[in-house]
Amino acid sequence: MKKYFLTGLIILTPFALTLMIAIYLFDLLTTPFVGLVEGVVTTLAKATATGLIQHKGFILFLSRVIALGTLLLFILLLGFLGRKFFFDTLIHWTNAIFLKIPFVKNVYRVSKDVTKAFFAQTDKTFKKTVLLPFPHKETYSIGFVTGNIPEPIKRLLKDADLVVFVPTAPHPFSGFIVLTSKQEAQEVDITTEEAFKFLVSCGVVMPGEPVPEKEGP
Repeated sequence: MKKYFLTGLIILTPFALTLMIAIYLFDLLTTPFVGLVEGVVTTLAKATATGLIQHKGFILFLSRVIALGTLLLFILLLGFLGRKFFFDTLIHWTNAIFLKIPFVKNVYRVSKDVTKAFFAQTDKTFKKTVLLPFPHKETYSIGFVTGNIPEPIKRLLKDADLVVFVPTAPHPFSGFIVLTSKQEAQEVDITTEEAFKFLVSCGVVMPGEPVPEKEGP
């Protein structure tokens, strides 16, 4: 029974995690618009007298689906028009407007810079995988080099050379920014994908090794 339970758990976990992430993104993208769409759907349901008005849960789900579909179509249309006609002008106007609004300009500037850094096609976000002493000298953590030390910080930290992102496990989307030296950060021959698998699996899936298949009966 233990073997069967573990096998079932191994099979179920990737599907469960994928479903959780999909539901989270679905709610995240549709929540800002679901109120407006739900109002329109409710009005149409009342006008057509189809009996749909009695199913509040279905109306909410339908509103989220419509909101998500409309949002995706809008993004595609905006990207097409921007690339074809007025991309540079649109970006310039958008920057000029948002950078003049108090408080909003700070959030917009940070979001814009982070988005450009992650989606830039000219360079990799994570340059290499390293091993460094963290959180203290007697233990080591896997990190990713994201760049060099900014010059104002470099003047204060003479021995620091690199900016390293040390992710947490099993959710590597959060972590710590460590400023360290090249001597402390030992480069390891592990790809970013292998390192993330190692972290997400809490050390079960070893870098460079295939994922073990389930045993036969």
